[in-house]
Amino acid sequence: MYFNSETGFPAYCRDPKAWFVVKCCVFIVGIGMHSYLATTIIFASLSFFGIWKLYLVFVNEFPDLKKELAISFLFIPSVFFWGSGLLKDTFTLSALGYIVWSLYNFFILKKDILKSVFALILATFVILSIKPYILVGLLPAIIVWLIKIMMNKIRGAVLKAAAVPILILFGVGFGYLFMLMLGEALQEYKLDSILDKAVVNQRDLKSDYHKGNAFDIGEFDASVGSVLSKFPIATFSAIYRPMIIETNNLVMFISGIENLLILIFTIRILIKVKVFGLFRYVFKNELLAFSFVFAILFAFSVGLSTSNFGSLVRYKIPCIPFFVASLYIISHLKEKNEMENLTNTN
Repeated sequence: MYFNSETGFPAYCRDPKAWFVVKCCVFIVGIGMHSYLATTIIFASLSFFGIWKLYLVFVNEFPDLKKELAISFLFIPSVFFWGSGLLKDTFTLSALGYIVWSLYNFFILKKDILKSVFALILATFVILSIKPYILVGLLPAIIVWLIKIMMNKIRGAVLKAAAVPILILFGVGFGYLFMLMLGEALQEYKLDSILDKAVVNQRDLKSDYHKGNAFDIGEFDASVGSVLSKFPIATFSAIYRPMIIETNNLVMFISGIENLLILIFTIRILIKVKVFGLFRYVFKNELLAFSFVFAILFAFSVGLSTSNFGSLVRYKIPCIPFFVASLYIISHLKEKNEMENLTNTN
């Protein structure tokens, strides 16, 4: 009410996604007595419930990995630093946790159905209102998850082999239909608009005015072939960069240390499962398949459209917990398989 044409209006008013966050914070600011510190503590505490739900889903599926999954979802520095303040990422990370928890309850546990459906609708609305591109990355992983669930229910190798292409075709069709619906509702998320926007963002974020925090994955255009050619370097950049030698301030340096540890951990797991054996373990469990596919696809989309380290360390936080958790689970399944083989040999 204090702003007018002479004072000018806050920039957030012209950005519906940022303005949505502002409106959601109104009651929390009131409870926090207009104190920034108190508001942040309340906000972080409320958002934690979504992350906790996500952690419980994975612990329920892999009870032997409580400590490792806690590291993945609760104790990665960049995730709880960027995912607990008065930022869009706090809302979307918590909402992502509720989506996974709701789907797990509905399709796997088959309990708390009404509560799960309500949480799913609300969490989806929150992500659509703030960062719809998360759903674009999430949808293929959910389709893989559901196909894997349905495949596990089919008995008989012949019947399963016959059902696989039908399920894949159904999944692709559903995903395409969803993308069309999303594109109609949000014009910027049509396939051609997404590719054009990725090219524009990638060029903009490595411009000179970003003060040397930019990185370059090479030129590409909005064609599907050109975009896919950047899959290896874009995905690698999203997960493992900035490297320590690319940092120029303390926050980036801490992120560089974290990325180095994740890189070392990844190499260790790849050696353990012999690189191509990775996929044999990924698709042994439906939740693991979902987690790994989402992490990789989301990392690819972020690495493709972001060429500034300052933005990258924040944008990539939804995929990092899933990626690290996937590595721990793959290692666990490998060890479990070795133990079973040893027992059978004896």
